[in-house]
Amino acid sequence: MLQQPLADKIKLKLASWKASLLSMTGRIQLVRSVIQSMLTYSISIYNWPTSLLKELEKSIRNFVWSGDTEKRKLVTVSWKKVCRPFNQGGLNLRSLCNLNTASNLKLCWTMIHSQKSWALILKDRVIRAKSTINHHIFSSLWSSMKEEFNTIKDNSAPFGVQTSLLLNPC
Repeated sequence: MLQQPLADKIKLKLASWKASLLSMTGRIQLVRSVIQSMLTYSISIYNWPTSLLKELEKSIRNFVWSGDTEKRKLVTVSWKKVCRPFNQGGLNLRSLCNLNTASNLKLCWTMIHSQKSWALILKDRVIRAKSTINHHIFSSLWSSMKEEFNTIKDNSAPFGVQTSLLLNPC
């Protein structure tokens, strides 16, 4: 699993910061600027296991509230509300699970609509008659996108006309 070493590195970084010397605002800023930026590239390409993302979010949540990744603190605000933008009353942190899903959707959308060689090769390998293959292929990109293909297909207007030309340019 490619993601585990990065998750371990993030947990070590969180644990090494002297949270007792930081205000909650400082801890939030560190998470927003350092931790989430470390994750952005990897999450935008690979589909992370939900259990690993939840474990990381738990460490981040504990760090923000208590200053310690292992110490849970009772709070009255849900993490979902904390992850909202400032203008909606949140702290502008990003939910890792939502970020992973959104990145996979974007990657799948790009693959469907791109004429770049990587997208053409992948489309040729995985798409048959406007649906995806059912068997496994060795592709880290496709494993990230395959669950999102039907979401895009079902929610794109008119998928059959516009996107079918992009899927089969011949």
